Amino acid sequence: MRKEKIQNYSARITQANRTELLVIMYEIIQEELSAALDSYEELDMKEFDAALKNGQKFLGELMGTLDYQYTISYQLISIYKFLNKTMIEARLRQQAEHLAECIEIIDNIKKGFEGIVSEDTSGPLMKNVQKLYAGLTYGKGSLNEISVNVHDGKRGLYA
Repeated sequence: MRKEKIQNYSARITQANRTELLVIMYEIIQEELSAALDSYEELDMKEFDAALKNGQKFLGELMGTLDYQYTISYQLISIYKFLNKTMIEARLRQQAEHLAECIEIIDNIKKGFEGIVSEDTSGPLMKNVQKLYAGLTYGKGSLNEISVNVHDGKRGLYA
């Protein structure tokens, strides 16, 4: 994943509530699977494997955070296991045969959680982080996005 996208996801994660964090994780997995498909088309098997491995890491996080007191967790774990198995097979066989289908499956799940983001009023999971105020500045031949820390000196651990 490119540096700009990593920075964008990092900024979004600091401001995300529980449901938004799930949506972000689904987006990251989709991004990694798309990168794997692109690498496969370019015959770059090292990047293909690395992208799938990163996607599996995020999928593993989703699997590890399921709360089995809700019945949807049992349905999600079976989907996650299928996706993980498909990624493992793609890595072992070095074939991108079913990765597009995995992207579609994740997209369907992501859309479901995007529908309930507005109902989640729990607030950001990360506390004591800088608020992001974004703006654009002109750089040499490009526009640059900046963020301003509105709470200088008010971040970090207080003793």
